[in-house]
Amino acid sequence: MIPELGLYDFVLAFLYLFIIYVFALFYIRIKKHENPEYKYFLWALSAKLFGGIFFALFSIYYYKGGDTFFYFNAAEGWVNYIIDNPLDNLKMLLSSEQLIDDYSFEHNYIYRANDVFTMAYNTILLTFIGLNSYLLTSILFAFTSFLGLWFGYSNLSKLYPNISKYLLIGFFFVPTAILWSSGILKDTVTQGIIGWLIYTVSNLFIFNRKKILSILILVIGAYILFKLKPYILYVLIPCFFIWIQSSSKELIKGSFIRIIILPILLVFLLISGYFLTLSFSESAGKYNLENIDKTLEGFQGWHTYLAETQDQSGYTLGDMDFTPLGMLSIAPAALNVTFFRPYLWEVRNLPTLLGAFEGLVLFIFFLYLVIKLRLRLFILLFKSKEAFFMMLFAIIFGVVVGISSYNFGALSRYKIPAEMFFITSLIIVYYKSKEQTN
Repeated sequence: MIPELGLYDFVLAFLYLFIIYVFALFYIRIKKHENPEYKYFLWALSAKLFGGIFFALFSIYYYKGGDTFFYFNAAEGWVNYIIDNPLDNLKMLLSSEQLIDDYSFEHNYIYRANDVFTMAYNTILLTFIGLNSYLLTSILFAFTSFLGLWFGYSNLSKLYPNISKYLLIGFFFVPTAILWSSGILKDTVTQGIIGWLIYTVSNLFIFNRKKILSILILVIGAYILFKLKPYILYVLIPCFFIWIQSSSKELIKGSFIRIIILPILLVFLLISGYFLTLSFSESAGKYNLENIDKTLEGFQGWHTYLAETQDQSGYTLGDMDFTPLGMLSIAPAALNVTFFRPYLWEVRNLPTLLGAFEGLVLFIFFLYLVIKLRLRLFILLFKSKEAFFMMLFAIIFGVVVGISSYNFGALSRYKIPAEMFFITSLIIVYYKSKEQTN
């Protein structure tokens, strides 16, 4: 069911925005003296909040459908149930089966999928705070996602203070990410969590601060990410371990000790990452690594069906062999479609037009770096540990989503983490090259 918006929703939206901005101004006043990047706080916050508002209006009046309404309708129903039956709250909230069976939904079977149920379940609190308003809940989703992204960005800015203004682009100002990761969607939650994970890992292994808080956020964030999109975690874990290992070089003093310790540390981290990923995989259902080829094939088939039957913007990479070697052979085409397509002549609706212009600008920037830097591009990537780990994630994840999507609409959402890391990595490399030249 599509929510209806009235004057009540818009008046309350204005009030909520006013409260958020008042608190933001006080927070900036406290933080900006020791954290120069906070002068960009309002710009980043505004991009996220108005992205959430635009997505809400876009979903209701243009798109008129989508998973966002399943999540909100379920949460709205549960909020009403909690209010009507306060004594049953504890029993209901602790039992997923009870939660689904006690409240009748039009499409109960949808909520029995682990990731869909987790998303709907996590929407309850924000729907309650948002007074059962779709618009207000969208604003709150955007705000909570912004917080995670901001803290991740803030720590990265401390490592690269001279380019903090430009790092905003990858984190907050990618047009399709503003649209597709600011509303009531899994992508909004996962994007915020990725920001929190960057924040916690850098706190623990680079800045050596706030360890207890960081571990707590890390565990909670990883758990929610595992429940919503475990395949993101599969790629993040080894990439984070590589980042940790490369960061350890600066913490270990003495060349002899480095020669002894670092190889041992690298092997330990890689083995730990491998077994940790397998451990997550065993509980991941359809996202189990042993089933990942079938899952990718299923995604591709479903999105191809949508493209053929519902006039959605589909694409093809040719005949696909869902084996490791088959996916490797098609990796260049998958990366091209993830980061640089749809082309302008492939546009069939408004969202893909936005993605087409975005892909064109990104392609021009990437081509400029390749022509200007040539071999130095790869040298600078390897020398900058943050740029390297982000590019590694972007490439691996970019291949996965390029192969599995086969629909530009789905691709624009799935690729958001890869595109954020890809753009941020290129920006770091670009300004590293300028520093060397100067």
